[in-house]
Amino acid sequence: MIELRHLHAVIAIAEERNLTRAAERLGIQQPPLTRLLKGMEQELGVQLFERHARGMRLTSAGRSMLKGAYDVIERMDETVEDVRRIVRGEAGELSIGFTNSALCHPSLPDLLGQFRETWPDVGLTLTEGNSSQLLGALREDTVDVAFVRTSIPYVSDVVVELIVEEPMVLAVPKSHRLAKEAPAAGLKLAELEDEDFILYQSQYNNGLYKTIVDACLGAGFTPRIRQKGPQLLAALNLVAGGLGISLVPQSMQQHHAGQVVYIPLSSRTALTAPLYLVFRSVRMTGAKLYFIHQARRIRQAYGAVAAE
Repeated sequence: MIELRHLHAVIAIAEERNLTRAAERLGIQQPPLTRLLKGMEQELGVQLFERHARGMRLTSAGRSMLKGAYDVIERMDETVEDVRRIVRGEAGELSIGFTNSALCHPSLPDLLGQFRETWPDVGLTLTEGNSSQLLGALREDTVDVAFVRTSIPYVSDVVVELIVEEPMVLAVPKSHRLAKEAPAAGLKLAELEDEDFILYQSQYNNGLYKTIVDACLGAGFTPRIRQKGPQLLAALNLVAGGLGISLVPQSMQQHHAGQVVYIPLSSRTALTAPLYLVFRSVRMTGAKLYFIHQARRIRQAYGAVAAE
C-alpha cells in the first residue's frame, strides 16, 4: 500500500537527485530509503528512477508519480490547515437555535451581525424550534448553541445561562377598552381578573406560562385561560384577532403594531421574561467559544436596561 511516507520519499529523491541527500532530508539512513523505493517500485510494477553516475533520474512513470505526489501532499496540507482554522474559529460551521420569541430580542440580530462581520468564513445556520426541539437538537449535535425563553431541566453536559431578563407587557386587541383607558403608571395584574387570557404553554412547566399563572395567583386571582397558543407569536395572532389578552416580553411589541396595543405593567408587578443561552460543554471549537463569549456580553449591554 502506498502511504504518505512513500510520496515524501519520491519528492525528496526527485528534488535531491541523490539517495544520500534525500535520506538526510527525510531523517533516515540511506539503506532504509533504498529498500522503501525498491518496495514501492515492486508494488507498482514500474521503475520510478534510473540510477546514473550523476545521480537519480526520473523515468516517465516516475514523473507521473511525482506530479501525483505533489498534488496529494498539497491537498493534505490544505486539509490540515483547514482543520486548524476550524479549531481556531476562523472557518467551519456554527448552528444557532432560537425560539421564535427569543429572536425578537434586539441583542440577538446584533450578535449575529457582529459575529458574521468578525468571522466571515464561519457559516451560520439558524434553526427555529421550541425548547424541547432545540434541546433534542443539542443532544444530537445538529445545533451548537440555542437561545430559549424557558429554563430546561438538568441534563448532563448541557449548560444553561441566563443572559438577560426583560419586562413583560400586556397585549390587548386595538378595540379593547384597556387600549384607551390604561393608566399612565401602568396596569396592575389584579385589574385583569375578568379578562380572557391567551397564553403560550411550553412543554416544560417552568416557563413563561407558569410565570404568568403564578403572578396572577399572587395578585389574588386565577387567570381565565381561553386559548393556548403553541408559540408566543401564535398567541399574539389570537390577540390580534380579538380573542383575548396576553402577557408577552417587551421586545415583541413590534408584532401586530396596527392590531395590538401594548400596555406596560405597573412597576410593582415586576413580571419579567428571561432569555437563556443553552449549549453542550463538548465540541468547543474556536467559533463556538467566541460566539458564547460574545453572547455573555449581552448581560453587560442589556442587563441594566432590563432591570429598569
